Amino acid sequence: MASTIVPGECFRCGRVRNLRWNHTLNRGECRACRARRSPQETCTGCGRQRRVNARTSDGGAICTTCYARNRAGEDACEGCGTIGPLATRAGGKSDGSRNLCVRCYRHPRRSCGVCGRLKRVALKATAASPDVCPTCYQAPVIDCSICGQRSLGRRTTNHGRPRCFACQATQQIDAALTGPDGTIRPELKPVRDALTELRQPRSLLNNWHDLPSLHLLTDIAQGRLDLSHDALDARPQVFSVTYLRAMLVASGALPPRDENAARLHRHAAEAGADITDPELRGVLSRYARWHVVGRAKTNRHGHLTAHVAARCRSDIHTAHAFLDDLTAGGHTLDDCPQACVDAWLSTSRSTRLGFVRWLTRGGYLPRVTLPEPVAAKDPAHQVDAEDQLALARRLLHDSTVASIEDRAAACLILLYAQPVAKIAALTTDDIEVRDTGTYLRLGREPLLLIPPLDGLVTALPVVKPFGTASILADARWLFTGKNAGTHLHPASLMRRMNQLGIFTRASRSTALLHLASTTPPAVFASLIGIHITTATRWAELTGSAWNTYAAARR
Repeated sequence: MASTIVPGECFRCGRVRNLRWNHTLNRGECRACRARRSPQETCTGCGRQRRVNARTSDGGAICTTCYARNRAGEDACEGCGTIGPLATRAGGKSDGSRNLCVRCYRHPRRSCGVCGRLKRVALKATAASPDVCPTCYQAPVIDCSICGQRSLGRRTTNHGRPRCFACQATQQIDAALTGPDGTIRPELKPVRDALTELRQPRSLLNNWHDLPSLHLLTDIAQGRLDLSHDALDARPQVFSVTYLRAMLVASGALPPRDENAARLHRHAAEAGADITDPELRGVLSRYARWHVVGRAKTNRHGHLTAHVAARCRSDIHTAHAFLDDLTAGGHTLDDCPQACVDAWLSTSRSTRLGFVRWLTRGGYLPRVTLPEPVAAKDPAHQVDAEDQLALARRLLHDSTVASIEDRAAACLILLYAQPVAKIAALTTDDIEVRDTGTYLRLGREPLLLIPPLDGLVTALPVVKPFGTASILADARWLFTGKNAGTHLHPASLMRRMNQLGIFTRASRSTALLHLASTTPPAVFASLIGIHITTATRWAELTGSAWNTYAAARR
């Protein structure tokens, strides 16, 4: 008697599947068990013991792989004209379908009846069901047998019962964070809670084996790696280590620290490790520790910015290169000739002169005379003021140009000449709402924001949709970053500004020239947070005379 497909429990494996029911035997088995017990023969193509998919003219067996590889077609593709197997056939239909090969066929794209997105159709609509995209087809909406919620998941992952992705991720996270004693360390419980609260647990499941940060976290939970900054510092400082450290700090598992300062101190300590001469190694160590790192200025939060740390590393690298050049020429710091220093400074005088000056002040290079200082140049590469104001108006009023974050940051650059490092480190404490309007503290005195910029700034921060940064985010940062509890990196913000056609140095120069020509130096210096000497110099560049401003105010 013919067999039919009915849902039920397979008598071989016990799983709830669609069964091929045999009325003669009065029992059913799933497709997998049926395939495992199907007879196998030696394939005439590959010679392996495989299930038979087709037979040759003389009765020889052909497996599925050889049949798909060697099958030939006699129909021509209507797209490219190639004669061969077809992926779809017209079949006399009037819906516009054609005979197409695999290379020419394109899956139809329609609105998914489950998620509503315009995607490729994996399951065509019937009289009882709509079109289903591959994502929803592979992850149906089920009633979870563990939490009882109706969400995306798998039908038979909980011993034949349905289980949602959130419960799958929770069980996998608990198994990874459980230590040898069978419990999760108290320090790691906030990390566990943050991981289990992710909005997209399926993404975590799909990428679990490809995320090095989770592997490191598992090593910490299993006791193979210490839970400390020193243990993470011993690892290569790649993104996975940085991401894990930020997550551990934001959750309270590790104490907070200034990461830029810690990396800079580590770089300064290792700067002269490859120098064989003890005297030169000591000179570079003193220069790196006391002159470069010791004099590095922190921001108003007491931390080193990424830009300052990068400049300090560049200075140390330049000093190391000078000592290497000196050693390669067969000279020492006491007998270095003038020609050697002149050749060294001829390439990049502005960046290479600092270390040479430090050496001469310390009594080194007695035979060298330094060149006279060069007067500072006027700012170049300015942007047309009218074009910059037009771009600012567009960013203020057109919500389709960019995101709220990018529009607010761009306006602070174009109108108030703010550096990206300062913008990225703005906090909610810098915003003050009064009866007279919204104020933003950029300098000593709060600045009254013009509308609609005040609405853009007060709409910050925007919750990030990815990873643990959305769960362990520090609510004080206006521009939140990808790492948990951190603000946006200035380099990332600068790249986003460049995509909008804003180049910070030129745009800031144009904004400073406009402010200096319309506002007294003492006023805009205290509002935008620059030194009065800098503001006075910009006023001199514009030719503005504000000597009688105080008397006029009286």
